Amino acid sequence: MLDQLRALPRSLAYLYAGTIATRLGSFVVPYLTLYLSEHRGLGPSTTGQIIAAGGFGLLLGNLLGGWSADRVGRKATLLAALGINAIGVAALANTLPSESAYAVALALALAGAGMYTPAANALIADCTSDAQRPFAYAVHYVCINVGMGLGPLLGGFLAASAFTWLFVGDIATTLVCMLLIAAGLRAPPRATRPEPTPGSMLDAWRRHPRILVFCGASFFVVAPLMGLEYAVPLLVGSVLHEPLAYIGLVYSINAGCILVLGLPIERALRGRDEVTMMAVAGCLWTAGLVILLAGFSTAALLISTVVWTQGEIIASVVVPTYVSRRVDASAKGRLLALQDVVRSTAGIVAPITLGLVWDRLGASVVLIVLVATPATGTLLYLAQRLVGGHRSAPRERAVLGSA
Repeated sequence: MLDQLRALPRSLAYLYAGTIATRLGSFVVPYLTLYLSEHRGLGPSTTGQIIAAGGFGLLLGNLLGGWSADRVGRKATLLAALGINAIGVAALANTLPSESAYAVALALALAGAGMYTPAANALIADCTSDAQRPFAYAVHYVCINVGMGLGPLLGGFLAASAFTWLFVGDIATTLVCMLLIAAGLRAPPRATRPEPTPGSMLDAWRRHPRILVFCGASFFVVAPLMGLEYAVPLLVGSVLHEPLAYIGLVYSINAGCILVLGLPIERALRGRDEVTMMAVAGCLWTAGLVILLAGFSTAALLISTVVWTQGEIIASVVVPTYVSRRVDASAKGRLLALQDVVRSTAGIVAPITLGLVWDRLGASVVLIVLVATPATGTLLYLAQRLVGGHRSAPRERAVLGSA
């Protein structure tokens, strides 16, 4: 494993370090539901609508980030994304005159976050060979969760003191990430840069129908994560009546599992059919949420997190690897943005749906909806597997096996 890390390009070290820094400061998102519903006096349904508006910003950011990564460059897009995010977070920290103003501020912050991911994924694809790429994506996901594991836990103590400190920490660590990327990333010489293929984002997607189907089905595997980001704070604070630190503990367990299991799972995935592995991811998500539904307690929540996190790890490695292998460098930004668009769409649909369900039918029905979602994704990937046409090519299997 150490040899594989040393073999990765040096530029990725700065990307990884910046990712850890900015994710360490991701104090706001885990506590956003409570911040809006309790600190700002908004109800669960209104809060869900504001978070959904943030999802629209994230979606627009994904589209802009994918286009900009191909047309303007990976580094410039990363820096712009971080700057936009910091501005949005700063606005969100203030007392705003209306619900719409909070929605706009959150949309701006998440637009910056949405721009960052496709550019980072395209940069990783540029810097690595086919054999290195799954490992490089796995390391990046581990770095994300190093920050996400420590940040929310620290954020629980900051939130108990004052919500303002959450926003200050988020902005400060975003600026650290900007400095690392500005100092460490070097754009490739002009002659070696791939010329972007003509056409819009939609044109690029239409040229790859199998990727559309594969990423579209992933909606049902990533939507539960978006749903839990909305539901867990309310479950912990309003239903189970536990201290706010338990919210951070869920994130820390999730991140700890990724740190311990992320790279071993990446090794286990090598040479395996991607569609089948996504069906396995859906099964793990379903099993974890069934534990939460059946137990409906703090202990069940923590145990379920260990199970569904393994499905999250599989999807985080399989989806970008699947996409990046099937397009050339000149269109990678736009195609890799597709997985983020799916994730952002889930970020819009999940809080609106679960907010309405919570208001009308209660928390137990919310959990039933969460269980049904990855179960649907499992069935869709099994259907793709039965139909065929998505199996890895023999050459790709050989490359993975030699990694």
